[in-house]
Amino acid sequence: MADPAIVIKDSFFKGDPDKAKGQWDDNALGFGNCRDIAIVNCVIQANGVAEGLKLSNVWDVNVKNCIISGGYEDCVDIVRGGRITFDGCVFVALNTKHHFTIKCQVSQVTIKNSLFLNPFRHWWDGACIDLGNWSDYDIDDLPKTKGIRIENCRLMNMPFYKKILSRAIFAQKPLVKNTKGLNLRIPSLFVKLFWKLRRWQVAKK
Repeated sequence: MADPAIVIKDSFFKGDPDKAKGQWDDNALGFGNCRDIAIVNCVIQANGVAEGLKLSNVWDVNVKNCIISGGYEDCVDIVRGGRITFDGCVFVALNTKHHFTIKCQVSQVTIKNSLFLNPFRHWWDGACIDLGNWSDYDIDDLPKTKGIRIENCRLMNMPFYKKILSRAIFAQKPLVKNTKGLNLRIPSLFVKLFWKLRRWQVAKK
């Protein structure tokens, strides 16, 4: 097997809240429109920006033995792309909306042997892994988020009412193995109404 095109090892990344100054959602480490990436033994801290790690239209990614701390949005945000694996990682919520957001047009993401640490912000609008939420890349005949696997993971330092492992909006149900936590599925009627509202809001701009 060929070596990854991009390899990042034993590195530290920290978000800079002064760079965006609230004008856009920034991240500590981000990749867009590329493929074949390995991120190994790294510490990634949002430090007050939106996300720790952002992957946008990225394919064939392996993230191993990393500690990723969240910002006001997520520890990890994925929009478009697929064939992504997280193995042996720690996702640290720090008043973070979700540990993970995996939006539409994403497929084949595996999260295994990992730890979700600390509760996400609001039990009524959050989950450790938020699946198939709205994104700015909405298209006609939008494909659902699919092929998500969660294996041998733990939730730690969370009250019982926030042990929501996943929330599927416009997404197929994730495959969960040897991982405790509630898996919610939003009824399709509510999803259709939500999408109509968001598309109407975008059209008004």
